[in-house]
Amino acid sequence: MGSMSPAVQPATARELQHRARFEALRGRIFGELARSSARWRLTWILPFNVLVVALLIARGESGGHAVAQCVAVAALGGLFGAQALTTRMGVKSAGFLVGIASYFTLLVTTGGLSSPLLVTGTLIIVGAAIVGPRNRWLRPTVFVACLLGFVAMAVLSRTGVGRLAAPLAPVAGWSTAEYVSVALFAAVFTMVGVFRLGCIVSRGYERAALELAERREELCTENEDRSRALEGMAARLAHEVKNPLAAIKALSTHMARNASDPKAAERLAIVAAEADRLQSIVDGFLSFSRGLDDLNLAPTRPFEVARELSVLLETRAQEAGVAIDVRGDEGLALDADPRKLRQVLLNLVLNALQASPQGARVGIAVERACEGARITVHDDGSGMTPEVLERIRKPYFTTKEGGTGLGVVVARGLVEQHGGRLEFTSSPGKGTTVVIMLPSKATPCQRLPNPSRAVEREPEAETSKPAVLGAR
Repeated sequence: MGSMSPAVQPATARELQHRARFEALRGRIFGELARSSARWRLTWILPFNVLVVALLIARGESGGHAVAQCVAVAALGGLFGAQALTTRMGVKSAGFLVGIASYFTLLVTTGGLSSPLLVTGTLIIVGAAIVGPRNRWLRPTVFVACLLGFVAMAVLSRTGVGRLAAPLAPVAGWSTAEYVSVALFAAVFTMVGVFRLGCIVSRGYERAALELAERREELCTENEDRSRALEGMAARLAHEVKNPLAAIKALSTHMARNASDPKAAERLAIVAAEADRLQSIVDGFLSFSRGLDDLNLAPTRPFEVARELSVLLETRAQEAGVAIDVRGDEGLALDADPRKLRQVLLNLVLNALQASPQGARVGIAVERACEGARITVHDDGSGMTPEVLERIRKPYFTTKEGGTGLGVVVARGLVEQHGGRLEFTSSPGKGTTVVIMLPSKATPCQRLPNPSRAVEREPEAETSKPAVLGAR
């Protein structure tokens, strides 16, 4: 049989490590529950039963009932002592079964379903419900045993099992002091026990939640460090690629202009175009990998930004046979970063142009809103399905040939950095509408530091031309 591949071995080791850590956590929590239950049995359950039996015997309990009660309490005491001295699972599991037998013995000798001790059975059921993973068979066993015991006492309720005997039998139609005292003790004992079990379970849950949160934080930090390292490497690689691309583009363009052979000129033009496309992809990646630079707030008129952008893209729109229509409130002003707002609109309008058929119109509307400004970019393209709408939120997803899948991600990040939000509405065959909601004064959101911001930027890598990013 062939050996396991190196790629599989680390994953299997991590899974085993995570499983072992989970088992250790679960073992610690249920071990704490077991130790607390052992103390509870010796300091509360056993003394309570001894007190009740002693009270009944002192107040005239019949000989047969007294003997049965003493035997039941003695069995509990012996078993509790054995459980305190050993960690064997069989002894601990036997505690529930002996406890059920002792409980029903006390019930039978104190009036069956009329017994003042009936309420204490709640602790047995609750205790069985929270047993550890290695005792799961006890849950149905305890449930079935208790159910059969209560059914049996119900059937025998018209016999001596269901009759209250002295000193618990009513006198002149009134409950005796002994009955009221035992019932009160049982109610308080059960109330304290249930409250205590609830506190133990809550502490166990808190410990598990804190442990899992700590583990999740470790995994997130580990993955974040790895992602940042890869991102920094990719950003440096992109910087290194930009200069050769610029040289290829410049030389191919120069040679195409001076080429005497039309075929060669055409081929060199294709090389220049492809170099230009690669340049846009690298610019888009660098724009994404650098993270969000600090905002440079200034009075900004969204209508003027949109109008200037329509002039910049006029040639491209004419080549695509699409018209750009800008309308809205010309006097609306915001405290925003005009460069980043221009980048947002550039990405979204380019997407709209590429999605629109010939003869269509891309509309940019600037309107006042309660919180500041509402900028809408609408196209009459083919639209997007709900699945695509959901996936465009993720980096590198694109439905365009040659797209980078970063346009929407960068645009959303820039809008949210201003304290605004970006909303998409689209359906197949009905076009797409993008709504940018911006506050009157930008409220920059917090962001994690990005190590790739520390990458030295070469002068040749910087350009005043905005990165052209695609998202659809």
